[in-house]
Amino acid sequence: MLRSLYIKNYALIEEFTVTFERGLNIITGETGAGKSIVLGAFGLLIGERAVPDFIRTGADKAIVEAEFDIAGNPNLVKFLAEKEIEPNGDAIVLRREVTTKASSRGYVNDSPASTTLLKELGNYLVDLHGQHEHQSLLHPHHHIRMLDEFGGLVADVERYQVERTVLLSLVSELRELKSREAKLSEEHDLYEFQLQEILTIDPEADEDTKIEQELLVLENAEELRDSALKIHEALYEIDGSAYERLGLVKEQLTKLRDIDATLTEPLTEAQSALAIVAELSTWISRYAERVELDPEKLDGFRDRAHQIQRLKKKFGGTLDAVLLKKSELEAKLSFEEEFDAIISEKQREIEKRRTALAGIAKKLSKARAKVSEQIGPQIVEILKTLGIEHSAFEVKIERAVASESSDIALAINGTNFAANSRGVDDIEFFISTNAGEKPKPLARVASGGEISRIMLALKTILAKSDKLPLLVFDEIDIGISGRVAQRVGRAMKNLAADHQIISITHLAQIAAFGDAHFLAEKLSDKGSTSSRLRRLSEKEHAEEVARLISGAEVSRSSLQNARALIDEAMG
Repeated sequence: MLRSLYIKNYALIEEFTVTFERGLNIITGETGAGKSIVLGAFGLLIGERAVPDFIRTGADKAIVEAEFDIAGNPNLVKFLAEKEIEPNGDAIVLRREVTTKASSRGYVNDSPASTTLLKELGNYLVDLHGQHEHQSLLHPHHHIRMLDEFGGLVADVERYQVERTVLLSLVSELRELKSREAKLSEEHDLYEFQLQEILTIDPEADEDTKIEQELLVLENAEELRDSALKIHEALYEIDGSAYERLGLVKEQLTKLRDIDATLTEPLTEAQSALAIVAELSTWISRYAERVELDPEKLDGFRDRAHQIQRLKKKFGGTLDAVLLKKSELEAKLSFEEEFDAIISEKQREIEKRRTALAGIAKKLSKARAKVSEQIGPQIVEILKTLGIEHSAFEVKIERAVASESSDIALAINGTNFAANSRGVDDIEFFISTNAGEKPKPLARVASGGEISRIMLALKTILAKSDKLPLLVFDEIDIGISGRVAQRVGRAMKNLAADHQIISITHLAQIAAFGDAHFLAEKLSDKGSTSSRLRRLSEKEHAEEVARLISGAEVSRSSLQNARALIDEAMG
């Protein structure tokens, strides 16, 4: 509900704040006092067009701000969560600023907000009826939701939506499988060629590193052998070799040890060194014998290295990438063989789900047809009490035959219908307000008070299901008077049990039903005129109703009549 509305420098309004009540809030006032200006300012908050002409003369900026209580509005709470907007406790604050430079800025809880976001929020907060265009019932895509909520079909719709989401996911998976199958089929020869190319060479893990090591040895075999032989000679063969010299050292240490026993350890070390040199020279000699000077083997390793390098260059730059590519190709070609079975299984699952979803959709369609028969007579009966004697109301239920491009086609009674987000039905309300006139889409009926009364009738029927907390009626009393006006007032009073209502009226019969009464009035000060909205006391409420009966001069009889109207309205 709307808690408070703050307006500054908008048209004739200089500045004021007004706090609204639950139930029925009535606004009255002389022509030109600013009643509709207040609603125009409110319209800015929900995304209506802003122009500099709105700004009060002498000011450089107009501001409109409203605080809404969002408790009991789960749809709005969910929307705020989706948009990552944090409420202020159980409230949100909308603000719109318009400058003389033709710029407009919106805010939600002091955070910048686009006009689009304000409009979207407005769809969860308010319905404006009358000369405004913000009327959810005039948008056909809302009708099916209202019908479902009125008929208590929400649980069935939610079940349908869950099943439809699953089915859409399965259909998407099948589409992806078929796309992959087609792609695999197109690229089968390429995959086979690439795999065969790798299998022909059949490299092993780290083989390129091992080949590099082998090539390094083979390419330097002659140098390795010559160097090994030289080392062997230096260690053992030539005169003055390391082995010969160490032998002399051993002999000397043996003699000296006989004289000085402390040389036993150096002698032992010399004997060990002599053994090591002998063993080393033997190993080097055998190594020189093993070194191969094999040009054919060298060419073979070079060819192998070239083959592996070519694979690496083609399939990722490393041998690991080549081996990974091999595994991927084998998996793709293997998976291709399984595609038929996988696709067949997916199709069977889809058909099973499709049949189940068609059953839910059929049940919903049958229930909607029954609910639509109930709504029509009730709307017609209420319109009679509101002064539209010869109306006709119909709920048109149509189904679109599924096309080839339909995401989901549901077979119902032998015909394939396109499945939308709520079933296979398209719902639109049709109405006529004159005898013999063929019902037309609700969006094309007359404007002004007549359309507001139609909306009032619809809202009365749909009150329990409609989740919009605030309804605003302007011009609802055009073309009515007397007992019909009193019935309109009674209908709004009853509707106010489920919604907060703000209504501008010129009729005492409607104003008498107000739970809170506000007077739009002009004030003049030092050559400047401004408008404001003032909450009336109970005494002032009765006087204002009396003024609506008799005009500017409130007589004793008109005051008595006003109190009688109020007593009857509250009775």
